[in-house]
Amino acid sequence: ANKPDDVQDIIKLVGGAPVVVKLLEGTQGIGVVLAETQKAAESVIEGFMGLKANILVQEFIKEAGGADIRCFVVGGKVVAAMKRQGAPGEFRSNLHRGGSASLIRLTPEERSTAVRSAQAMGLNVAGVDLLRANHGPVVMEVNSSPGLEGIEAASQKDVAGLIIRFIEDHAKSGKTSTKGKG
Repeated sequence: ANKPDDVQDIIKLVGGAPVVVKLLEGTQGIGVVLAETQKAAESVIEGFMGLKANILVQEFIKEAGGADIRCFVVGGKVVAAMKRQGAPGEFRSNLHRGGSASLIRLTPEERSTAVRSAQAMGLNVAGVDLLRANHGPVVMEVNSSPGLEGIEAASQKDVAGLIIRFIEDHAKSGKTSTKGKG
């Protein structure tokens, strides 16, 4: 987006306000803004543009209720998943922002979406963040270097050990391929 008309087109592209505007360099919920109106969305996007920041504009999924799902994909399989619930009054579900983690049962569609998302990025190990929307799972992020915070406790699985075993099994046979990506 380089001019005001572009900003309006971007907002329309994701279904209009409210929208979530994410600073791509941000982590742990820093630089993530909920713009509840068209004018607020335009102002936030233009402000980030004025700073020459790289941003992502996403549809706000109200029915997610401040929760998301982190799927940990290793070698083409979801090995662990957790629900992250934002703190009261917080739309961001990051654990660093006071959110909580709990075990969740994935639907087959959520499992498939997470695996396909990691594969589309050429990743053998990925943290795929999904939202439960009325129209099905929505991919919010695919993390090439996902943290283990919360996932092992919530899932009761040794995710680090599963990653190490995958690497050991595939490094010996030369089976890993990341297509030049993470």
